[in-house]
Amino acid sequence: MKPSFWKALESVGAAGSAVCDWHYHLGTDWYRSEQFLKRTGRMARCVIDPDHPPRRLDLMVDGDEDFVAVCDDWSTPPIAIKAADAVEIQPHWEPIARALAKCIGFDYGAWETSGNLRRIGSCQNPFGHVSPVLLFLPPGHLGDYHELFRDLSGRTDSTVLFPSGRWFTEEMESLRSRNRLEFVDLTQRLAQIEDQPTMRVPLPTLIKPRQSDESSPRAVIHAGNGLTWSQISIEIPGNQTIRLTAPGQEGSYAFPKRQQLGPEHPLGILMTLAAKGEWRNPPISSPDYDRVSKSFNRLQALLRALVPLPEKPFKKSAGAFVPLFQARIHAKLRDGGS
Repeated sequence: MKPSFWKALESVGAAGSAVCDWHYHLGTDWYRSEQFLKRTGRMARCVIDPDHPPRRLDLMVDGDEDFVAVCDDWSTPPIAIKAADAVEIQPHWEPIARALAKCIGFDYGAWETSGNLRRIGSCQNPFGHVSPVLLFLPPGHLGDYHELFRDLSGRTDSTVLFPSGRWFTEEMESLRSRNRLEFVDLTQRLAQIEDQPTMRVPLPTLIKPRQSDESSPRAVIHAGNGLTWSQISIEIPGNQTIRLTAPGQEGSYAFPKRQQLGPEHPLGILMTLAAKGEWRNPPISSPDYDRVSKSFNRLQALLRALVPLPEKPFKKSAGAFVPLFQARIHAKLRDGGS
């Protein structure tokens, strides 16, 4: 991915612009960047004036030349525009996020699919704590900054990718410090990679975890390279421990010894899943529903902390929760230790 893509994005915005506008800003990098753009299904309403780029020209249908671009005061001659150049296109989130993950180093995952600020993956700090990676694509409207500030105000402990550093105002830096965010200027970062292809600067992550996070579960499986829950195996070997494996990876998690084991303990639920292949909460009318369903939700949260994938580890089928991963009990435990 080239720095020129992000410079062009800052100029035309992500809401949708004519093909010729992207051509103008990308120049010879158009063919490298085309894969990161998609059609909106509309024709653009205006285009850049190539002689005076800050000015926009209105597009009008013209029978002989498909379209003509005209100045609102008709002070300059109309410019003929082919229909193919008037097609409206916008950034395509998925290929952009995948390319960034590979280029600057984080684990891709389509955690969010709407909005101008989305979680597109995860990264781990040296302590093993996983934090979200967010990407901001400005639509190109007057209120972009205020909308971004509002959206970021609700985010904490994340690494945020920006097209450029122009968004790093004093007010935004205060928010960064207050919400424990890390900011990355993509234009600058990709230019550094372009200048020194063999040198990779790690993506900034939150080095010091919050005090309350010291005892929180840490990821034991590195999520990336298309990893899915179907490739995860969880084995129960005994001693209040579970062993997690994925292609080329393995790790373990020990439950706190102070916790009382029982059928609704996460370990008990995993044993039921290994034995029956599904989990069922009591009926909503049952007095045990609230307690048991909360226990099951705690297991889901634990699994998603140990294996930080965007998808949930279970699918709902006929009132039952069916694991997308493989759950099994170790042979020695299953056979009674013989």
